[in-house]
Amino acid sequence: MTPEHRAILERMRSSARVVQRAVEAAPPGRFTRPPREGEWSALETLTHLRDVIVHVYGLRIRRLLYEDAPLFADFDEEGYRRASLARDEAAEDLLDTIVAEHEQLARLLQTLPDPEWSRQGRHPSLGVMSVEFLARRVGEHAEEHAAQIVAAVRTG
Repeated sequence: MTPEHRAILERMRSSARVVQRAVEAAPPGRFTRPPREGEWSALETLTHLRDVIVHVYGLRIRRLLYEDAPLFADFDEEGYRRASLARDEAAEDLLDTIVAEHEQLARLLQTLPDPEWSRQGRHPSLGVMSVEFLARRVGEHAEEHAAQIVAAVRTG
């Protein structure tokens, strides 16, 4: 495995820990309160993060491992987030799923031969996406939203 691919997997794992620390540090009373009108609460952000790691990155990476040039469906972020919030899922359960999915994806990819990281699928509006691109986005996305969680509970 190339050093670059090892770094992507380490970031995938470490970004899950960053999210975990952000959630664990949040005062419970602030977790469901949006910081400002029209912004997501920490819970909404966590819900979005879980939905994306499972239904976008996780699903697309798995499809790339087993299918040739799959066509990826668009993701209805708002619809998923609204449905998830309506189920009143506990933050701890959302976090458990996020951490587990990061680890599972890292395990799936740690034995992937380097040439296979370039396997590609296509999204109708976003274009070509490779295993490497999606794996890199897992860590970036988690870190972006961990920072958003921290900011939401600080100002909420």
